[in-house]
Amino acid sequence: MGASRWIYFTDKHDDPQAALEELRQQVFEESWRLEDPYPKSIEELIEGGGLEAEGAHSILDVDHVIVSDDSDYEETGAIRIVNPEEMVEYFGTDRPTRERIEDVYRTSASDLPPMFRGSGCCAPVYHGQGNCVGLVFWGMSGD
Repeated sequence: MGASRWIYFTDKHDDPQAALEELRQQVFEESWRLEDPYPKSIEELIEGGGLEAEGAHSILDVDHVIVSDDSDYEETGAIRIVNPEEMVEYFGTDRPTRERIEDVYRTSASDLPPMFRGSGCCAPVYHGQGNCVGLVFWGMSGD
């Protein structure tokens, strides 16, 4: 099936791991409730072999948040929080709005990390006045 890039926004911003878990649960409920038999949890879906070969091509393919000063660091199953210097490099500002992030993602997602499947990145999202209003998670997964 190939690789898929994905992006998700949330208004949660205090705890990236909690925000990731909430987004994963939301995507699971939206995407897998029509399956027969319906997996009762993300863990059951993964353990049942539903994702092993090619993944879910979504945020379900990552499960933990890491902090690393190495902007090239990628770990399977991990979301790496980008630093302010990277935000300027990727989005042209250290306080990108959702609109700016969506524009960059739409026009040049392949230039953003991660470069390997099964991982992703996270960054804060700002309002026009500079207040943090949420987080963005993006990544790449698939077979």
